[in-house]
Amino acid sequence: MSIEKVKKMSSKMSKFTTAVGVVSFVCVLAMMLMNVADVIMTKIAQKPVIGAYELTQRFLMCAVFASFAYGQSKKSHINMTLIIAKFPRAVRFIIFTLMGVLSTVAAAAMTWAALLQGNVALDTGYMTEVLYIPLYPFYYVEFVAMAIFTVTLAYDTVLSAIAIGRDDFAEMIQADWS
Repeated sequence: MSIEKVKKMSSKMSKFTTAVGVVSFVCVLAMMLMNVADVIMTKIAQKPVIGAYELTQRFLMCAVFASFAYGQSKKSHINMTLIIAKFPRAVRFIIFTLMGVLSTVAAAAMTWAALLQGNVALDTGYMTEVLYIPLYPFYYVEFVAMAIFTVTLAYDTVLSAIAIGRDDFAEMIQADWS
């Protein structure tokens, strides 16, 4: 596999995760506008926005999970590369790949848990307490966002594994290390 093809694929992955990250932006914007409206309505008319708190909770959940894949594609998640950067390339990337595998497994477990929680919420009819909004769509958003994050982590893990034996991949990955 050539480094040029991988860079093109990485660019496409970055564009896709950026599109998913827009969901996070929209949720944060909705939370901000709703909470501002709630404060204004409470102070001026003594009539708060009904259900503002529970909508904020749901939007926050979607915003957080939708931002994970974007953060991974921009290499903004914390990696402990300070120490391993001093090791020989093979050792460095064996450790980095192991960290990637552990992260991918944990994200996959959270993805599965989100799907199960969504199914439970659908089957039992879980709703919010004030507005009676069904909770399952929010868990399914979490599931999809976590699945995309898991795929992004797996992709980066494969690149790290290739970097164990290839200098060009090692240089590409280490360009993001501080």
